[in-house]
Amino acid sequence: MTSSPIRVAITGGGLAGASLVHALLAHSHLDVHIFESSPAFKEAGMAIGVARNALDALDLMGPSASQCLQQAGAVSMRGVRFMLAQGEGAGSMIDEAHDNDGQRVVHIVHRAAFLRELLANVPPERMHASKRLDHYVETSHNGVDGFLTIHFTDGTTHECDILIGADGIHSTVRRLLLGEDSPSAFPRNTGAWGIITMRPFAEAQSSIGKDYINKEDAREYSWVGNGTYFMHNVLSEGEMVQMILASHDKNAESPDDWQRTVSADDLKKLYQDWPPHLYKAVNEVRN
Repeated sequence: MTSSPIRVAITGGGLAGASLVHALLAHSHLDVHIFESSPAFKEAGMAIGVARNALDALDLMGPSASQCLQQAGAVSMRGVRFMLAQGEGAGSMIDEAHDNDGQRVVHIVHRAAFLRELLANVPPERMHASKRLDHYVETSHNGVDGFLTIHFTDGTTHECDILIGADGIHSTVRRLLLGEDSPSAFPRNTGAWGIITMRPFAEAQSSIGKDYINKEDAREYSWVGNGTYFMHNVLSEGEMVQMILASHDKNAESPDDWQRTVSADDLKKLYQDWPPHLYKAVNEVRN
C-alpha cells in the first residue's frame, strides 16, 4: 500500500521559507509548496551574517544548502571585532570572536543572491507568487481531523496537512494562531533604527583604511559609541563592503511607526566625536 505524501504549505518566500523548501524537497514523502505575497520571490534587504549555529543548520540540510551559500558569493569572516569608538581608549578592541579554535564564525552574504540560489532548483509548480494568506480552516477527511484549507486574498485555496509560517515579523500565521487579542501576535517598534548601504571594496577601503578593510584578512567590525553603532563587513566574494549605522530614538517606540527619516544633520551630530576615518565613512553614507 502506498501512503499519500504529507502536504506541507510554507507561507513566506524570504530566506526562511526558501531555506525550508530547499531542505524539504529532498524528501520524496513530502509534497511541499511555498507561497509568497509579493508578485515575485525576492529579498528587499542587503546582506546578512550567517553565524555558527545557522551554518551548522545548513550542514544538516545537506551539502546543497552550504553550496548555495558559496555560490551566492558569501565571504567567511576570520573574526568579528568589537571596537570602542568614543571616549578613553577610542579605537581599541573590546573583544573578538575569532576562528582560531577551528570553528566558523560568520559568513556574510547578500540576501538576494542567497535567495536566488536556494530557490534555483525548486520546481516552478511548487512556487506560488501573489498569494497573500487571509485565513485557514480546519477540516476533516474520512473522519480524521487536522487537515487545513488555507485561503488567500485572491479567492484561491490550497489544502495541506501542515502550514508553516515563514512570513516575517508581521506574520499572518502568528496572528491567526495566537489570536487578535494576543500581544505576541503583533510586533512593537523598540525605537532602534538603522541605515544600511553598500560600497565598492576600493571606496570603502579608501575611507576606513586598509587596517580594517582587507580581503585577505576579512573580518567584521562592530564599532560602539555613546548611543551610536557602526558595523562593516565584506561580501560578494570581496567585491563589496556593507556598512550599517544605527542608534535609538526613545520617542519612536510605537507599535505603528516602522520607518524613520534620518537627516544628514542627525548623523553629523551623532557621529561628530568619532575617529576621523569612521566619521569620513559616515559622511559618505549620508551623502
